[in-house]
Amino acid sequence: MKLSSWRVALRIARRDALRAKGRSALIVAMVALPVLGVAGADVAYRSAQLTPQERIERSLGTADALVGALSPGRTVAQAPNSDDGTTVLPTPTGQQPTPEQAKAAATDPTTLVTGLLPPGSLLASARPGPVASASSKAGLLLTSTAEADLGDPLWRGKINVVDGHAPNAPYQVAVTRAFLDQSGLALGDTTTVKGLEGRPFTLTAVVEYPGDLSKVTLISRPGELITPLTAVQDAGPQPVAGTNAGTGTSTGTDANAGTDAAATDPPSWLVRLPAGARLDWAKVQEFNRYGYTVTARSVALDPPARSLVPYYRTQKVILATGTGAGTGTVIAATVAGMALLETVLLAGPAFAVGARRSRRQLGLLAAGGGARAQVGAVVLGGGLVLGLTGALGGVLVGTGLVAALRPWIESAAGSRFGHFGVRPLDLLAIAAVGLLTALLAAVLPAVQASRQDVVAALRGRVTAKAPSKRLAALGVVLAATGATVALVGAGTGGPTSTPVVGGYSAQTLAVLGGSITAELGLLACTPLLVGLLGRLSRHLPLPPRLTLRDAARQRGRTAPAIAAVMAAVAGVVAISVYTASSDAEARSEYRAAAPAGAVTLTVTGPDSLAQLQGAVTGSLPDLGPRADVYVASYHFCANCRSTVNFVQTYGYGRSAPVLVGDTTVLHNMFGLHDPATEAALAAGQAVVFDPGYLKDGKATLHAQGAGGGGPVQPGQQSQPGDKDVSVPAVLIDNPVAAHYGIGIISPATAQQLGLASDISASVWLPAAPPSAKLQQQAAAAVARFNSFADLEVERGYQAKSDLTTLALSGFAALVVLGAAGIATGLAAADSRPDQATLAAVGAPPRTRRVLSGLQCGIIAALGAGLGTLCGYVPAVALRRARDLALSGAHSPIVTPWAQLALLVLVLPLVAGLLAAVTTRSRLPMARRSG
Repeated sequence: MKLSSWRVALRIARRDALRAKGRSALIVAMVALPVLGVAGADVAYRSAQLTPQERIERSLGTADALVGALSPGRTVAQAPNSDDGTTVLPTPTGQQPTPEQAKAAATDPTTLVTGLLPPGSLLASARPGPVASASSKAGLLLTSTAEADLGDPLWRGKINVVDGHAPNAPYQVAVTRAFLDQSGLALGDTTTVKGLEGRPFTLTAVVEYPGDLSKVTLISRPGELITPLTAVQDAGPQPVAGTNAGTGTSTGTDANAGTDAAATDPPSWLVRLPAGARLDWAKVQEFNRYGYTVTARSVALDPPARSLVPYYRTQKVILATGTGAGTGTVIAATVAGMALLETVLLAGPAFAVGARRSRRQLGLLAAGGGARAQVGAVVLGGGLVLGLTGALGGVLVGTGLVAALRPWIESAAGSRFGHFGVRPLDLLAIAAVGLLTALLAAVLPAVQASRQDVVAALRGRVTAKAPSKRLAALGVVLAATGATVALVGAGTGGPTSTPVVGGYSAQTLAVLGGSITAELGLLACTPLLVGLLGRLSRHLPLPPRLTLRDAARQRGRTAPAIAAVMAAVAGVVAISVYTASSDAEARSEYRAAAPAGAVTLTVTGPDSLAQLQGAVTGSLPDLGPRADVYVASYHFCANCRSTVNFVQTYGYGRSAPVLVGDTTVLHNMFGLHDPATEAALAAGQAVVFDPGYLKDGKATLHAQGAGGGGPVQPGQQSQPGDKDVSVPAVLIDNPVAAHYGIGIISPATAQQLGLASDISASVWLPAAPPSAKLQQQAAAAVARFNSFADLEVERGYQAKSDLTTLALSGFAALVVLGAAGIATGLAAADSRPDQATLAAVGAPPRTRRVLSGLQCGIIAALGAGLGTLCGYVPAVALRRARDLALSGAHSPIVTPWAQLALLVLVLPLVAGLLAAVTTRSRLPMARRSG
């Protein structure tokens, strides 16, 4: 065609689009919707990707380096940015320490670091403090601690003051927003730290860690918190050995949880170098020889070649047998590929309707001498005009939405954007894909329009061909082949195997290609399925019969809309099944400390026991009976004792403390209400929950004496050796109770065996667990009598919120409602003559609403059902890939029934109701043509 002919075709297409504004708006929306989502995701992704300068700023603030004492006296290897990886190198057997290792082991860390840095360097401690409990409005709040001079620009970028003023007087502190939200405090209030109650701290600033907005932290000035807090915690009494409380996961107020872990964090320092000084890679490696790591701004921004980094060589074996790092790549590639397919499918129904609505106009063009190519060019021109409008509009709206929702996105992600990442080339490429999909969607209608019979077009007659059985058969083959490729390919190589195409491994390509092939196969089956539903409609009432017959007659419009919904739902189902399976696996591995809802007070001595128990019962109502748990101990001299353990009679020889208690302990700590078990305990038998601790109807109790049975040294008094006692025992086959302890004996039995009983914990089992606020109140009441007693509430496994699944579910709901609604609008415009006929023969006005609702609901229901089937293929394949990454582990496939019911049942119903409500009941009578 000549250029002038294309100009005419584009002019006609533009005028037709302006004349049919409603239909044009629907087509533009159909094209813009996926472009909007992809453009918004691209901008958000690019904004979240930190530049090297931004990464180093979050690690160092404005400092020149961060030095960490990873393993003084050993040799370490690190990446140029230590956040990317560090490792302690093994020392060969028999090798003497190097001079650097010997010096590091014998020198104070601060002195050593100062000596290795250029003269005049300034150091600021960046070591995190221990986890502690701070007073809140309700009681006590678990928080991490730190020290920093926030008035020094050195910390800017690492810790930012966002409200108030930096602490500048004694015992002023800064806290994060999460601390304020959970504590109920505000700037100007005071808080005390458990163990340092005599030193109240005033809150003067709100700070944030740009990379972790959810962090609960209290930051004091240097020297005011960490040293005295660590000293108090280290000097405090330790809980009686053998307490089982605390082996699970509690939330809210475990006052000392994590203290030991935090206290073992190695020292680290922010470094400000003198003017003109810099640290190079050679200097970093010198620090490594002493066992220290260094993240230097100059090295991180200008890293050495990989061949010069020993860390990368030491990690080759580890990377080759990684435990799942590549699984994320497989997941991301699969979701991205299915989203691209969804973009291609979503524009499908748009132009078929437009071509049919313009068939009379196109017939007039052909009757006036227009060539077939010119008739087709008009339809393609419509694809270009409307596709370009939708693509550019989607890019602009998507970018604008990310800008408007940036605070919410950052809050939901828990991290600030490094910058607002608008990549023009990315957005142009996304717009080009949107335009290309619009043109591809217009190709088939253009070909059909160019081949239509002129007389039939002028009369407005529509002919429908029967669905192709060969195409459906091909679809079945493709679906089966794709599923097989994805499932088998997931297990044919590790996720970190050698890339074969575009940087992706064969496993990634197999899962992605197989999933898309299976989806295309089901898409090919869709026309036949719609046709079969049309045949079955003869047994239905008038509205659903008309709806299904119209869908069957206009398969070119219905099938792509169903496919668009199918693609959206498939992606969500894939991620939902994968996430539910991972969550179920984590839930099965969780080990609770006590039955769900149990309140456990772990005591450190009998002195304040009654007061502590009274504080708990006074703060938490309706706790029910109290169970006091004791640990059996062997007192072999006046001030000497050792814990008595159950000895495993076979297996790995493991031991476990012998708990002492009555039937209330069975109820509250083990969740047992069995008369036979209670009778056995009262009769003097030990109750055990693991057959490995039972032999010939007896359990062995082992007590270790200080002398151990060895020879007495000169001047040493004779000490008893180890003591073994066998007691009658009964096995209770209860795997749940076995999570909470190995076994228990009664106080009378312990006394008969000559064993003492030391108080360990008090456990209550209320009908419902107390709220987090009440738990904070109780923890504060307990702390007034004993700063080292722990109060925990067993809340069971706490599933982590999954922002990815939530975002995908929301986007899928938007696509399902949008695709079904837009397709319904197009169908309503396409079937206006039929609706006018219904109105003319006396159909009630509500018929049009019912038809629209049924059209929308059927499209959403069919798409959601097929999408659910499609989604299982990549989900199962991704789980297989994950199992392979974990060296052949086997994890179950769990179906999230509630979420699937929402997608397959509730969402189509909502789509249908929305379509019915938003459709006008009455339709103006149109003049009959011809």
